[in-house]
Amino acid sequence: MSVELHIIRLALDRRQLMRLAARHHFPRALDEGYLLHAGLAELFASSHERANVPLLTFAADETAPQARADPATLYLLAYSDLSAADLVSLMGPARSHLLRDCVAKPMPSLAAGARAGFRVRVCPVVRTRQPSPQSSSAGTSGIGRLREVDALLLHPAGTAQTEGTAAAAAPFEGAARTWSARQRAYGAWLSHEVGRFGAAQLQSEPRLASFRLTNTYRRGAPGDRPRRRPDAVLEGALTVSDSTGFDALLRRGIGRHRAFGFGMLLLCPAEE
Repeated sequence: MSVELHIIRLALDRRQLMRLAARHHFPRALDEGYLLHAGLAELFASSHERANVPLLTFAADETAPQARADPATLYLLAYSDLSAADLVSLMGPARSHLLRDCVAKPMPSLAAGARAGFRVRVCPVVRTRQPSPQSSSAGTSGIGRLREVDALLLHPAGTAQTEGTAAAAAPFEGAARTWSARQRAYGAWLSHEVGRFGAAQLQSEPRLASFRLTNTYRRGAPGDRPRRRPDAVLEGALTVSDSTGFDALLRRGIGRHRAFGFGMLLLCPAEE
């Protein structure tokens, strides 16, 4: 018997998150995703030790009317195998000052052939062993070391624009690339991602609703320094290919850096 998936809405006290950042010297100004990652760990910690957060993926719910009307509260959407009551029961002492509300409802299962609209915030990067331009210029191959690059740079739409230019030397630079090139590249990347587990197919090229280069911080990374990574919101429609596979895709999320607010696939009725 499969575990029922729930969609959760958490309301967190934004001021308390800021105090958490100041107390632990988190670089909140550089990476809000890292702050949320740390805040959720604090919320579910039953002691001074960090806890496992029982949320599968999460995303800041910035478009909700409540979010615009109440700037002191930060609203999050998340998927979880647990109900709201079960989640609250797992929260630690920080619940008293961080949590304002927690509600949930079961996610309906979509059968093969079902159509749905979607919105997803992603970090569209690809891990590759291809040598970087820096290593080539230094006379080293760089082969064998995995690195992340913007999916645009490995797609024909991006390669055509970066060939022979100095911009190709920086894996996450190039914000001036044409919007259409990014949309094509990220659409192809997303098509591969939603095909995991035989889950779904895109009905058409998704729309690139927003794009920026974001400073992302990961504790324990070399030098503990922030890196600039692509941060995109894609919207479109898909068709479910396999119900079980699609359920697995919702639980896993899309792309990398899912523990920092990327990759939650939000669904809505498909437009006729």
